[in-house]
Amino acid sequence: MRKLRVKQSFYLVLIFTLILMNFSPVLSTSVAATDDGETTEELFISEYIEGSSYNKAIEIYNGTGEEVDLSGYQLALYSNGANEPSQTMTLDGTLAHDDAYVIAHPNADEAVLEVADQTNGNVINFNGNDSIALQQNASNLDVIGIIGDDRNFAKDVTLVRNSSVIAPVSNYDEGQWTNYDKDTFAYLGDHTVDGVDPGEPGEPDPENPDLITIDEARQLNDRTAVTVEGIVTVNNDAISNGTQFTTYIQDDTGGINLFSFEQGELPDVNKGDLIKVVGQLDSYNGLKEIVPSSVEVLGTDQQLPEIQEVSLEALQNETTAESLEGELVRVNGFLSSIPESPAGGGYNISFIDGDFNGTTLRVMENALDVTQIAEEKWYDVTGIVSQYNSYQLIPTEQSDFQLAAEQPDPPSAAGEYETTVERVTDGDTIRIANPVLGETRVRFVNMDTPETYVAHNDDPARDEINENQKFHGDAATAYMNDLIQPGDEVIIRLGDTPTDDYGRLLAEVIRKEDGMNINLEMVEQGFASTYFIAPFNEEVYPEYQAAVKDAKDNGLGIWNPEKPLLELPFVFRANDDQKGFQRYVGNSDTKEYVVPDNWADVPVEKRVFFASPEEAESYGYTPAGDRVDENLQVQLLGFNDLHGKIDQEYELDPDGDGVSKMYGRIDYVTSAIKEREQDHPNSFVVHAGDMIGGSSPVSGLLQDEPTVEVMETIGFDVGSVGNHEFDEGTEELLRMVNGGEHPEGKGTPEYDGMDFPLLCANCVYKGSGDPMLSPYYIEKVDGVDIGFIGVTTEETANIVMPEGIQDIEFTDPTIAVNDAVAELQRQGVESIVILAHIPAEQDGDGATGEAADLARNVDDAVDVILAAHNHQVVDGMVDNKLIVQASEYGKAFADIDLEIDRKTGDIIQKEAEIVFVDQSKYTPDEDVTAILEKYQNQIGPILNDVIGYNATDLTGDYIVDGDHGLGNLLADAMNWAMDSDFAMMNGGGIRDDLLAGEVTWGDLYNIQPFGNTLMTVEVTGDDIYTILNEQISSQYGPDYSVSGLHYTWNSTLNEVVKVTLPDGTQIDRDEVYTLTVNNFMGTSEGPIKDLGQNPVAGPADIDATVDFVKSLNSNPDHPFTYTSEGRISETDKEPGDPGEQPEIEIEPKRDFGVATVYTREIKELDDGVRLTINIENGWKYRVLFLTKRQVDLLREKEVTLVVTNGSGSATFDMASYHKLFLFVCVKNNEM
Repeated sequence: MRKLRVKQSFYLVLIFTLILMNFSPVLSTSVAATDDGETTEELFISEYIEGSSYNKAIEIYNGTGEEVDLSGYQLALYSNGANEPSQTMTLDGTLAHDDAYVIAHPNADEAVLEVADQTNGNVINFNGNDSIALQQNASNLDVIGIIGDDRNFAKDVTLVRNSSVIAPVSNYDEGQWTNYDKDTFAYLGDHTVDGVDPGEPGEPDPENPDLITIDEARQLNDRTAVTVEGIVTVNNDAISNGTQFTTYIQDDTGGINLFSFEQGELPDVNKGDLIKVVGQLDSYNGLKEIVPSSVEVLGTDQQLPEIQEVSLEALQNETTAESLEGELVRVNGFLSSIPESPAGGGYNISFIDGDFNGTTLRVMENALDVTQIAEEKWYDVTGIVSQYNSYQLIPTEQSDFQLAAEQPDPPSAAGEYETTVERVTDGDTIRIANPVLGETRVRFVNMDTPETYVAHNDDPARDEINENQKFHGDAATAYMNDLIQPGDEVIIRLGDTPTDDYGRLLAEVIRKEDGMNINLEMVEQGFASTYFIAPFNEEVYPEYQAAVKDAKDNGLGIWNPEKPLLELPFVFRANDDQKGFQRYVGNSDTKEYVVPDNWADVPVEKRVFFASPEEAESYGYTPAGDRVDENLQVQLLGFNDLHGKIDQEYELDPDGDGVSKMYGRIDYVTSAIKEREQDHPNSFVVHAGDMIGGSSPVSGLLQDEPTVEVMETIGFDVGSVGNHEFDEGTEELLRMVNGGEHPEGKGTPEYDGMDFPLLCANCVYKGSGDPMLSPYYIEKVDGVDIGFIGVTTEETANIVMPEGIQDIEFTDPTIAVNDAVAELQRQGVESIVILAHIPAEQDGDGATGEAADLARNVDDAVDVILAAHNHQVVDGMVDNKLIVQASEYGKAFADIDLEIDRKTGDIIQKEAEIVFVDQSKYTPDEDVTAILEKYQNQIGPILNDVIGYNATDLTGDYIVDGDHGLGNLLADAMNWAMDSDFAMMNGGGIRDDLLAGEVTWGDLYNIQPFGNTLMTVEVTGDDIYTILNEQISSQYGPDYSVSGLHYTWNSTLNEVVKVTLPDGTQIDRDEVYTLTVNNFMGTSEGPIKDLGQNPVAGPADIDATVDFVKSLNSNPDHPFTYTSEGRISETDKEPGDPGEQPEIEIEPKRDFGVATVYTREIKELDDGVRLTINIENGWKYRVLFLTKRQVDLLREKEVTLVVTNGSGSATFDMASYHKLFLFVCVKNNEM
C-alpha cells in the first residue's frame, strides 16, 4: 500500500534489476527465491522510526503470499513500562503480498506522510522507551521493545528489520534490527526478505547507470540511482556541521544538494571543483538531494555558473523557486536585524523587499562572520536557492553580502497578512499554506507552550519532569488542533520583529471566521504561559499578563494544582539542553531586573526577558540589587453590598452640608477607581460580598452576569461571598464563579465565569467539611505576599432559600479565619486581610458589631477587616485591626493604604478613607457605559412600562417604629393576589424606595428583585402570635409588614401583646386563618414552616405587586396613597392569656331606641378588661352609641369591647380603634 510515487520508484529499480539479472548471480538467486514462492509466516513490523519532533512511524510487511484483510489487526502502545496497552488502533483496508503498510503521526515530516497509508496521533506518539505490539485479534503477534520495561531502547533512531527475518516474534530481539541515524526515512514504504541486508541509505546498485544531467535527475523519483556531474558552488566545510557531508553542485541545466549523514571516505570539495557523483535521490523537507555513495573530483578552479538576478517577489512563486533550487542567484532586499545566536548551526535572517515579499537567509556559522554585516541596511545578496519546507537562500562567503547602491527608507513588516493553515506543529507553532515574507513557519508570539519533543537530558532524575512536560505539551497541541485545522483562514499579525532566531514568523494568529486571538485564547485557558522577549508590543502586554494571572489563579491547564506543569517551557529548555538561563528577567511593575538564574523572583504575570543588562536598562529597568530597601506601599480599593445596582444613582448629602448631589452609578465608580489606581503602582480592587443578588433589573433579569462583566472590566482582584451570592443556591453560585450558560437561558450568551477568585473559608460541604470555595488567596506584590481570607456571616443559613444550600453549612467565621491564618503563616504570609461579609457599625474611633467581635477573637496576624452586610459607613480600629465598610450600592468605596515591612512581610501601618463617588467630579468610563447601555437596551421595554402613580415618597426599610407605607403596599398586594385572611412581608425583601410620581415595572422590580413566589398556608390564631413573636429582634424590633391584621408589641419583652382585625376585633386563637408569605419566608427554618399547613403556591411576588398596583387605577391626577396606618404599634402593656382576662358587663340605660352607658361606669373599669354590653331589651333591637369621651377612655384602658344582643355579637379591640365615636347595631351576629 505504498503511495504511487514510491511504487513507481520501486518498479524502476525492479526493471533495472531484471535487466541485470543475467549478469549477476546474486540478483538471480534472490529473484529466483521469490519466484519459487518463498513466503513469511505472518505479518510483522518491518520498520520503526522514532525521530525528531513528530517524526514517528511504524511499517508492517506482508510476505505471506496472499492479500491480507487488516481489520483483524491492531497496533498497541505500551507507554512508560506499562504491562497493559495504553492506546490501541485498528488497521484499515487490505495489504497485498510483498507490500508494506505505513502508519505515521499526522504531524510527521512530509517525506514520511508521502508514503503513509494511515495516520494516528495516539499510538504513533511513542518515545524511545515505549513498546509497540502488532496484534491479531487483540493478541500480541510481533513486539518491538520489552513490555513492562521503560528503559530507552530505541530513542532518536530508525530501525529496519533484517531481510533474513521471515516471522514475527512476541519477545523483542534487537539482533533482528539494523540501526540508522535519526530521521532516516529512505527505507520507509518498502521492505524485502530476500536475504540481502538493506545496506546504507542511498547505496546504488553495483553497476552505475548512465550519466545524466542534473535537471534530468531532479525529475526522477526518490531512491532512484543516478550519476551526475557538476561544478561545486560552496565548500563542503562551509555549510557542514563537521561530521556530515553537504554541498551544492550546478551544471548548465540546474543545481542540486549533495548530503550524507557521515562524510566517511567522501572527499572534501571546494567551490569551483568539477565532480562526478554516484548516489541515490532523496528529499528532505522539500529539498531535492543526492545521497552520494561516491564522489570523484574531475577538476578544480572551474568557472562558476553564472549568477542569476532574481527578485524576492519572483521567489514567492513556487514554480519559479523550484526551478531555481540548488542554483546561484542574487537578490536585493532589506536586512532589519540578525538573531543574537545561531539555531541548528546557522543564523536565520529575515530578508524582505519594499512590498514585504521575503525569504530567509540561512547563514551557516562556518560560512561567514555575521558580525561584519550591518543591520537596518539594504543588500544585494548572492546565495544558493535551498529549501527547508519553504524556500530560502544560503549565502556561502562574506562577499555574498554587498551593500546596495541605493538605501531607501526601511520597510516595516508589521501588519496583518491573510493566509490559510497547512497544519499544526505543536501548541505554539503552525505551518501556513501561503508564505508570508517568504516563510511558512509561524511561532505564536507573547506565549509559550510546553515542549513535545523527546527530552535530550536523559538523567533519570528528570524522568518525571520530562513526562510531565510532554503531557502538557500534547494537551496544548490537542487544544490548538481544536481551535484551528488545515484549510482554516487566519490572519497573521506581525510586529516590528517579524522573525525569530530560527527564521520563523513571530505573530499573533487571528482566526478569521470569528476574530479569535488564538495566542490569547491559549493563555486564557491555561495551555500556555506568557513569554515576552524585548522588544515586544507594550499595548497588548497588559491583556496577556492579566490572562495568565487569571488562568493561574483559577488553576487552569498548566496551573492546575492537581497536575501542574513542573517546569515552564523556557525553564525546561534551559535544563534540557543544559546550557542554563541566558536572559535577564524584568519586573514590569517595579521596573527592576534580575540576573537570569533569579528568574523565579519575578511573577509570571510581570515577567519580561532581556538579552543583556544594557538592553534592560535601555527600557528603563534598574538592577534589583540597586533598590533602596524602603517599606512597600500597597493600596486596597474595597467594595461591599453593590447588589447589582450597576445602573442606579442616588441624590445624597453624605457630608451633611445641606447640599445634595448625585452619587454612584457604576460607570462613574469605575472612573473614580481608575483614577485612584493610576496614582498607586501597587493597587488592588477587592470586595466583601453581596455584589450580586437583590439587583437592579438590568443585572438581575440576566442572572447578574452584567454585574460580573462590569467587575471584570473594573479589574477586581479578589472577593468574598456574602449571603446574597447564595440567593439561588450553591449550584448557581458555582456557575457564576466557573462559567457556563444558565440552564434556562436566562443569562447572557457564552458566559465564562468570574476572572478573579471568590473566597469563603467558612462555607463547607456537609459531611466532608471540605471548603466549597477557596478559603484564601495570596497576592504577590513586589516580592511580598499578601493573604486575603473570605468569610460570611453564619446568619446566611437563615436568610437565604434553604433548599438551595442543603449541601453546605456555614461554620464559625472566627475558627475558619484562624485556620486560614495558620495556613498562610506556614507559607510565610504575614500581611493578612479579611474580606468579611459581617456587619459593623461606627463607634467613635472604633467599631461595634460582629466584625468587631471577629477582630477581638482572631489571630493578631490579621491586620485589616473589610466588613459588609449592614450597609454602614465604618472606619475604625478594634484590637489594632482596621475595620472598614463603605456604604452600599456603589455609592462609595474604601481606599485603604497599607505600609508593609519588606523584611518581616508584616503590615506596620494602615489607614482608610471612605470615598463617596460624586458624579460631578468624574467622567463616566466609556467601556462600562457601553456595557450598561447594551443591557439597558436589551431589557428597556420591560423596565419602563408605567403601571401606576404614587402620591408620596415611600421608604423601603425594616419595621423599626411601626408600619410604613411601602411595607403596607406590598403586604396588601400579597393578600389581594392570594385572597387570604392575612399577609406578611419580610423587611429584608424590600430592597429600594418608591418615589412619588410614575411607578414603572423597573421601580417595583428594584424593590422586590429576588424572584420569590407567593404561598398561602393555613395557621391558627394562636400560630399568628407565635409567628409574630419569632420575627421580633431584640436589636431591631419587628421585621414583617402585615396586611389583614393589626398588632401591638412590648419592646421591653419583645413580645406581641394583642392581635386584632383592622376593625379592632381580636383574632380568635382557635380559629384557622389563611396566611400569605413569600417562599423564602415559608421555607426557611421557623414557625411558618413548622406550623403552616396545606400550602398553596401563588404567582411571583413582583407579578402580584404589579397587578395590585394596576388594580388601584391610579393616574397623575389621582395617585394612590399609602402611609403608616397604625397596623403595628408599641405598648408597655404585658400580654395576658385571654382566658384569664377580667370580664365585666355593663347594663345599658333603658331608652328603647338607642342604648347608652354611664361614663362613670367606664371610668371605674380596670385596664385590659373584657367589657360586654348587652343591648337586647326583650322586644326590640336597639343600637349602641358611645361618645367620644367614652371611646377615648376605653382606648386608654385597652379594653376589649363585646357588643351583643343575646344571639349575635361584635368585638372591638379599643386600643387600636381610631374613630371618634362608636355607633353599632348587632343583628344575627352581624354589625
